[in-house]
Amino acid sequence: MKILRIFFIVLGGFVVLGAPAFAREAHVHGLAHMNVGVEGEKVEIKLVSPLANVISFEYRPETDAQKKEVRNMAAVMRKADSLFVLSAEAGCRLKEVSLESGVMDDCMLSSGGAGCAEIAHARHEGGKREAHEHGASGDHDHGHAGLEVEVSFMCRHPEKLNSMKVDLFRVFPNLHEMEVQMVIPGGQKAAELTPESNTLRW
Repeated sequence: MKILRIFFIVLGGFVVLGAPAFAREAHVHGLAHMNVGVEGEKVEIKLVSPLANVISFEYRPETDAQKKEVRNMAAVMRKADSLFVLSAEAGCRLKEVSLESGVMDDCMLSSGGAGCAEIAHARHEGGKREAHEHGASGDHDHGHAGLEVEVSFMCRHPEKLNSMKVDLFRVFPNLHEMEVQMVIPGGQKAAELTPESNTLRW
């Protein structure tokens, strides 16, 4: 997503000095990190979270129950306009949602699991290598798998956009805190969200 790529350029030194720490700190259970970019009509969001915040395990799903849990979580995430609620007056519409994890096949996260059985069987022997190539920052190598979610909105009246309620805490009760970095009209902003204080304002 263009705005989120620009995000790291705008923050300058954060790319060189902060990114490695960001990757390590991203896997604290109960804590997630989020970047938000607002430019013109576009709003782009990137969420990085340990899987333990959104499902009950942190490895490749094996049982039918685990696969169902992943599909349910992915279905909830794909309804991102109910999780990231932008100012109503701005008339924002959800455009795209993508999910990625080092221990999940893309089909399970993007299409509700259609065809995953065949793909999982074909990748069984090379699963670790493939997860490293497609997953989030090698999480699986340390037994701590993560989830990356990217969301984009388009807003008809961006001049009226000044807040975003993050409703992830209600849906995923194992999530307790979120560290947020924002690039918004007029500058940059950092914030911390909790279940009791879950709205960004700018």
